[in-house]
Amino acid sequence: MGERDVREAEHAAKRGASESETHLPVLALIETLEQACAAGTSTEGFRQELLRSFVAMSEAAYGAYWCVDGQTRTIAVVCELMPRVSQAGAQSWRAPLGELAQGVVSQSIIRYRAVSEPADRLLTGQTYMALGFPVRGEPSISGCITVVVRQDNPILSDAGVALLRLLAEFGFLYSSTRAAGRFEGFYKALSGVWDVLGEALAFTNPVEMAQVLANRSRMVLKASRVSMGFVKREKVTVKVISGEDIVDPRSNVVKLIQAAQTEVVVSGEPGLYRADAPDSQAAEQLTRNPQQERLAREGGSSAVYSVPLRKEKDLVAVWTFEFTETPLTEDLRQVIDVMAGQASPILELARQNDMGPLARTGRSAAKAAKWLFGKEHPWRKVAMAAAIGLAAVAVFGKIDFNVTASCRLEPSFKRIYAAPFNTTIKAAPVRPGDTVSAGQTVVQLDREEVELQLREAQSKRTSAEKEKSTYLAQQKIPQWAEAEARHEALGAEIELLQRHLAKTTIKALDAGIVISGDLRQDIDRQVRMGEQLMEIAPLSELVLEVELDQGDVSYIQPGQSGRFTTKARPSVSTDFAVTKIHPTPEARSGASVYVAEATVANPADAAYANADDPSSANAAGWLRPGMEGAAKIKVDRRNVTWVLTRKLINWLRLRLWW
Repeated sequence: MGERDVREAEHAAKRGASESETHLPVLALIETLEQACAAGTSTEGFRQELLRSFVAMSEAAYGAYWCVDGQTRTIAVVCELMPRVSQAGAQSWRAPLGELAQGVVSQSIIRYRAVSEPADRLLTGQTYMALGFPVRGEPSISGCITVVVRQDNPILSDAGVALLRLLAEFGFLYSSTRAAGRFEGFYKALSGVWDVLGEALAFTNPVEMAQVLANRSRMVLKASRVSMGFVKREKVTVKVISGEDIVDPRSNVVKLIQAAQTEVVVSGEPGLYRADAPDSQAAEQLTRNPQQERLAREGGSSAVYSVPLRKEKDLVAVWTFEFTETPLTEDLRQVIDVMAGQASPILELARQNDMGPLARTGRSAAKAAKWLFGKEHPWRKVAMAAAIGLAAVAVFGKIDFNVTASCRLEPSFKRIYAAPFNTTIKAAPVRPGDTVSAGQTVVQLDREEVELQLREAQSKRTSAEKEKSTYLAQQKIPQWAEAEARHEALGAEIELLQRHLAKTTIKALDAGIVISGDLRQDIDRQVRMGEQLMEIAPLSELVLEVELDQGDVSYIQPGQSGRFTTKARPSVSTDFAVTKIHPTPEARSGASVYVAEATVANPADAAYANADDPSSANAAGWLRPGMEGAAKIKVDRRNVTWVLTRKLINWLRLRLWW
């Protein structure tokens, strides 16, 4: 057994021993990645170890490492893992994951995308989410990691995403280790963060836990002061200040900290002030975070950073860091963000446990008793009368029964423009989203090479004509026949080249909108005959696809009318009539739905002008393929109670086999 095998066995043993605790697997993965970042580790080895860590942390069904070819600018998989899916299932995900990875690499941001079930597990009811994380560093490892997880996976939380983002940032560590170690301080800070969180886990009282987090983070991050305030009903109460055993709410320091933390609660975003910020950012800091600047000025700090601690959407606390001598770099801010993402759930859990189940029940009971027997008691009769009226409406009333669903506009057809022969792209005057008219040039191909070939063929044909005349005069019939054959072949070649020359300018056959084919980065790139260059869809008529739930499809028939609105202009609704319903369900957005189609005209008049915006009175044909929105199909009039409770009743029937 080699040294690497021994090391992998030790890592596997450590991972197996740490499964009973929540933070030890993270430490094991960090330790493994630390060893993978050694200067002697190959690029392929680091990629595989980083991908393995992603898959292990997220319990992904499939993971892939994507890199960009520096010459062709195309993205491709360099390594992949398939722990919970077959080769066929992975193959069905590669195309959408490739699009996701392209966006992650081009924008250098984390991206999400719902994906369909794998090809080998269709219609199982499971929904999957693809996550893409940029891996930055030296060119050999720069790229993207994508993982596919079930939609109920706990990794799809703020803390989980922060963990995966932390793993992705090890690309910096690897690059810096190989290039001389710029990442060393950042890694030490991260290691110190895990120690701080580990120590905080030993406490169950929320205030004691916050005290440990404040004091230890101040030492690890070399801050001048760290404080934490708990949030309750959007009100901040400063509970902990590093180095202080007692927090006096009447002191000026506490009031300044509370004001800075309240500013974060109101804005919902981290508050930042840096005295060394460039002039272009200094004014913005004072406008957005005046209380952070005041805290820094009054406390003599060079930088203040207040970060909100959230448990899902609920704000738990605000963590404020003040720095005097230590510079607040972007790496240090990222460390604080990672630490805040991990501290939020454990701090909220400690607050809930500290309250106790009886206290929570008592508080709920007190609220109910106050509502029933408090000052609003005289209104009970009014409430009873209203209840009787509602009951009468529920029994005898009827309302319109409408089926609501999400919808999407698609082109009625797409015209594909492909390369007519092997050539080079010289110009692309339009790009996706542009509208074009019939006859407008959309792609310009290389003419010079075709013209050169045409002149050469014409010259050869002229020579062949002269040879024919010479051989005919000399009565050399075999040579004349051979020259005649060359002459005819060159004539055919000239005709073909003339056709190619006429096709070097590709023009739109119909008016419409460019829906794919951004060739701005492909100028002077060679293309093969038949390679797709651009897709153009007409705008005069679109197809509305309404995604119906399986429980609603039985009520829908062709010919029924409805209305839809789009996210682009939700104030405007458009009529439509159902033309047909697909006979089989389709997997869309992680759900199995039936699709109803309707043809929608895109009128070229001011019928959809916005009354609040007179300048839009000339707007025409504003609908575009790919627009999403909501549709409502009118079925008939039915009982109020049935309309409002039908989905719940059907769900109960399925569960109880009525």
